[in-house]
Amino acid sequence: MTLWPHLPVDPEETLLSYADRLSMMHTGRGMERLVRDIGINTEHFISGREDAVAVFAEATGLSVEDLQMASIRVFQRGASFRGEDISKTFLTPRVNRHAKLTHLGGL
Repeated sequence: MTLWPHLPVDPEETLLSYADRLSMMHTGRGMERLVRDIGINTEHFISGREDAVAVFAEATGLSVEDLQMASIRVFQRGASFRGEDISKTFLTPRVNRHAKLTHLGGL
């Protein structure tokens, strides 16, 4: 299954921001709705788990590697974004979902 119409990804956008925009276009609702409709565990997707991102990539027809780079991977004691370690306390729900790279302190 590939979602249509296709929505391009901004190269500086986080995966969660892209998923939210895509969901608004397809469902008129936030990211959680689209992710659940695709059959992905929402918490796994928000945490950037590789299996959840891979299922999303298949559904959107986008590169798994590109989406992995755009995801904020959250671990028990920290997080990473675009290969850089960051503190979990640095993330807030609003920043986590809608920030562009420039709002993440220039990572």
